[in-house]
Amino acid sequence: CYRCKQSMKEGEPAVYAERAGYDKFWHPSCFICCTCSELLVDMIYFWKNGNLFCGRHYCDSERPRCAGCDELIFSNEYTLAEGQNWHLKHFCCFDCDCVLAGITYITVNDKPVCKSCYMKNHAAV
Repeated sequence: CYRCKQSMKEGEPAVYAERAGYDKFWHPSCFICCTCSELLVDMIYFWKNGNLFCGRHYCDSERPRCAGCDELIFSNEYTLAEGQNWHLKHFCCFDCDCVLAGITYITVNDKPVCKSCYMKNHAAV
């Protein structure tokens, strides 16, 4: 078995993945996503750099995912803020929803807030 390295016994079911090459076989319980361990038997699988992936985690390896909407980001323009990727329109002020990409913001209780809302709603007077 390509994953567990145990011998495949005669008559035992084995999974063959064409995209991985003719020399690789798995026990059905070993044919899983390398990221989330989802069982991939009878599922669409992806093979990349010697690893099996479910659809979600293969896509995550190809494109960033927006922290706001959980969708893949296909645009070349997006923002990296608070350690996560965001569509430009999804990184917004928690109070007024104005777009924060490229402007200064303040974090209040782990939520991004524009300077205007910070001064109006959170700053000590």
